[in-house]
Amino acid sequence: MKKAILIVMFIFILAASAFAGVQWKSQTVTTAEAKGQSNTVVQQVFAQGGNVKIVFESVAYENEMFRKGAYWLFKTADDTLYMVNPEEKTYSRLPLNAVMQMAGVVGKLVKVKIKDPVINVEKLGTEMILGYPCTHSKMLMEYDMEVKIAIIKSKSHEKVEKETWSTPKFRGMAEMAESFRFRDFKTGMEDLDGLIEKQMKAEADLGFPLKMVTVNTSVDKKGRAKEKSRQVMEVLSLGNKTLPAAFFDIPAGYTEKNIGFGGDEE
Repeated sequence: MKKAILIVMFIFILAASAFAGVQWKSQTVTTAEAKGQSNTVVQQVFAQGGNVKIVFESVAYENEMFRKGAYWLFKTADDTLYMVNPEEKTYSRLPLNAVMQMAGVVGKLVKVKIKDPVINVEKLGTEMILGYPCTHSKMLMEYDMEVKIAIIKSKSHEKVEKETWSTPKFRGMAEMAESFRFRDFKTGMEDLDGLIEKQMKAEADLGFPLKMVTVNTSVDKKGRAKEKSRQVMEVLSLGNKTLPAAFFDIPAGYTEKNIGFGGDEE
């Protein structure tokens, strides 16, 4: 299983599935130290009545999860994510409980301990983006982390700095997809789950993000800081839209294809 791709996919699902009856276009630029995680993705997201469609308009570095012209489709009625490839006329099915099962397997193999977590959110004022008043805020999260895989153990001090420009005025926030909002997403790693829960609570009232800049830095035992990743997400356009039910259907004639995660790549 390609764990890095699975984690990125999980983040995209959570980020895009919180809204209904709306559409927006965004660009996400990721620069990462880890191989295969740097990318630039432009996507169009449509959400209505709990159904979500994420269309990838451009992808700098394609892989089996992110392809130009392909799209992800979540249908709330059957609680399943579909990865659709119009070029091949195929789709792959991924029930969300299967994602959690895979995360649980990783949690049994990888032991993660997090100590002394600190999360602070500071509001820096109000700015206008795309005609919407946005609260400009900065979150700083720091913690000590110990990761153990078999007999290999590593320790580090992790720091996450996130600047967010978010608005409460975009009505999509009031129409959250309930199937995601109240889902109990767990990785099976107790300390990590606890940290994620604290972060979500700290950012719960910030509104719909129109821009986010996230920097992850790791500090080793000698105090040397190394930037592991930097991600800039910007919403390029947004609005309200009523979509026909068929918009969230897989086209007739498409055949099902098994998901090929393959191997144990990081």
